[in-house]
Amino acid sequence: MQWHMPIGYKVVNGKITIYEEHQKIVEGIFHDYDKGILTIKIAKSLKEKGVCNAHDRVAWTHVSIGKILENHNYLGTEFYPQLIDKELFDRVQKRREQTRIDKGRGSYRPGRDERILFGGVIICGECGETCSHIQPRSREKRKGSTAKWKCRNYIYQNHVFCTGGLITDEEVKAVCVSAINQMIQDKTRMCPPVTEKEAVSMEYRKIERRLEIAKSGQKQDDTEPEMQNMKSAIQNSGVGEAVWESERTEHNHISVNTRQENSHADIMTLLYERAQERYRTLEINDTDFRTRKMKEILSDRNELAEFDEELYRKLVTKIIVYKNNTAKAVFLNGSSIKVEYQTENKITEKEQK
Repeated sequence: MQWHMPIGYKVVNGKITIYEEHQKIVEGIFHDYDKGILTIKIAKSLKEKGVCNAHDRVAWTHVSIGKILENHNYLGTEFYPQLIDKELFDRVQKRREQTRIDKGRGSYRPGRDERILFGGVIICGECGETCSHIQPRSREKRKGSTAKWKCRNYIYQNHVFCTGGLITDEEVKAVCVSAINQMIQDKTRMCPPVTEKEAVSMEYRKIERRLEIAKSGQKQDDTEPEMQNMKSAIQNSGVGEAVWESERTEHNHISVNTRQENSHADIMTLLYERAQERYRTLEINDTDFRTRKMKEILSDRNELAEFDEELYRKLVTKIIVYKNNTAKAVFLNGSSIKVEYQTENKITEKEQK
């Protein structure tokens, strides 16, 4: 079981699927809590029964039970199939919130839903750091100030000071609504950005050179003209003798090794090494698949009149906040729309750069 994966799931052939044995555990936790059983008693019961958690250990606490009960992945996401019915999940959330209020903790958790919803998604456009959800001080709250997302590097007196923009929860929601509506209005904006040619590692280039020499059947003596040309080019560039010595040493090393690599078996070994190195540095490009998925989600959709949490979770992967009330919503396939947000959630489109 992978450490980052919630209990109830497993990976089969590269895809996250429901783990039926653990599914029963998760469903039992939700149903027990829905019946009124306390989280600490649920944890105690699981330990007494010897039930293992996601890490294959009999270690349960009221905190771990609480995290399971509040995990929105169980409702189904882009990666996780639905495991818990929405009605049951909503009842559990209402009971947990009521429990906090009854215990006098409800008033100390403002913006909790927004922290869960947007946590890790909002990025500073100035330094690239993620933003934190900051509550206003009592004096500021009395003046009508609300919670804001602020760059983690925004530290005023203790060194680091990032001048990235600030954004409230309602402004984030308004940015999402505006960006999604623009996608609905103009489907051509759904086209993914043009990706640059994939780069290869230095090790891959070295293997390529060895493979070319091995295939050509060159010997060390045959490479002398090539060495002279390389020396002249390096000296003319003015980079110095050190670079020449480094290149000559590597070239000689390759040439000497070539004598043992000219056989068919050695060439096959080099091909295998090249494939290994390519696989190690390869990035999966599933942009076309994600674009098709976006089109399916937005097909026959009307423009949004208000924030749609389900649609946001399916489409938006990042919200990059810049200065001057400007933010950019990045979508599932890498496409993005930049908008300007103003107070009272008035949004105007800004041309995407």
